[in-house]
Amino acid sequence: MESYECEVCGKKTKFPTTAVKIEGAEFKACSDCSKLGTVIERRPPAQTGKAYGTPAPSRYAPQGAAAKAKPKNYFAGLENELVEDYDQIIKKAREASGMSQEDLALKIKEKASLIKKIERKEIHPEESVMRKLEKELSIKLTESFDSSETFQHRSSGGATLGDIAFVKKK
Repeated sequence: MESYECEVCGKKTKFPTTAVKIEGAEFKACSDCSKLGTVIERRPPAQTGKAYGTPAPSRYAPQGAAAKAKPKNYFAGLENELVEDYDQIIKKAREASGMSQEDLALKIKEKASLIKKIERKEIHPEESVMRKLEKELSIKLTESFDSSETFQHRSSGGATLGDIAFVKKK
């Protein structure tokens, strides 16, 4: 018996999934999750190939090398994450070195208002600003995590939308 997996919540079902469009992205969703978006098509139409009435290959069935290929890690390159208390780390390091916000801004060639907003946690520093702050203040503002172990591994091997997003029910 064939089972299907919802790409939104990861739930396994014995019923075929439905192609839906949610926020501009297309997913194969279970009956519950298909209500969250616009249905594109219920089931693939029965088609026959051009030669001698042979069935056309389904676009939902994996074929050849693609069926055995390792799933793409969409979180590759995101192994470094900004620490939660970056604002306090920057402020303590700046004060310990005896610099004002304006002095620090001059040294890293940025505006003082940017330093103020970062220390008030109003904005996250961009990658380039983060590197300048780390170098000037001799601090570490990122932490590493292993993206391959972050999410539960499913039979398909990949993360679902439900693993990384919060879904509002209507």
